Amino acid sequence: MAKGLQMAEPPRRRTEAVPEAPTTPEKGRGVKFTQVAEGEKVQFNKRVTRGVADGYEMLAIRTRKKVPELLAEALELLEERYGKV
Repeated sequence: MAKGLQMAEPPRRRTEAVPEAPTTPEKGRGVKFTQVAEGEKVQFNKRVTRGVADGYEMLAIRTRKKVPELLAEALELLEERYGKV
């Protein structure tokens, strides 16, 4: 007869589990985002209609640019029209 499944033992637990206290940022600095560098990229999630999303995709294909580049260009044009934020 065949033997059952040969399973490995689960990994052993650590004997000393010491929870570390979470570090809190300094208060009173007045800066909301303290860890974002100027040149660092971040994710930009906003809900738009399918038409707007398709429009950006088609424009990106036509101009051979990426959508983030188009968003940066759109921001520059809007700042020229309405002023810098």
